[in-house]
Amino acid sequence: MELLGSMQRDLMPSLVRMHEGDDLRVLDSVLLQVLERGGEPTVKQLAEVLGRSLSRTSRIVDGLVRRGFAERYEDPVDRRVRRVRLTEAGAGVLRRLRMVRVRAQLELWGHLTAGEREIVMQGMELYAKAARRIRDERDRSGEDRREHGRPGRREGGRPGRDDQGG
Repeated sequence: MELLGSMQRDLMPSLVRMHEGDDLRVLDSVLLQVLERGGEPTVKQLAEVLGRSLSRTSRIVDGLVRRGFAERYEDPVDRRVRRVRLTEAGAGVLRRLRMVRVRAQLELWGHLTAGEREIVMQGMELYAKAARRIRDERDRSGEDRREHGRPGRREGGRPGRDDQGG
């Protein structure tokens, strides 16, 4: 934890300066990335993925819609259902954010020896595999909750700050 914290403290200020024009909050960015995965979910489905209340998620979506990064639309099969999808502007923001991160990683890469790069690459591959396993487990657990009619909750079953009206 100390190592990860140290890396973030060293790199985050420069990342923010490099990309201050978009001024996205963490939840905005995460929601855009969920939309980028496809499927054009409902706000309720997004709330389950984010582990936030329906009202909080709806406010986040509203902000992204106002900024032109996402759009709500009527489901063509069931007109009662409203879905959310990423706009081209939202995809552009995600591309710019990725480029900022890539530039920062390449700068770090340039400070490593060839042997160190190999070690880091192996570690990154392990991290990517673990991230996919976590995503798949959470996707399955969300499906289980939907099948049993239980709303999404944060890990541990306790409501989060957003679920308490905050």
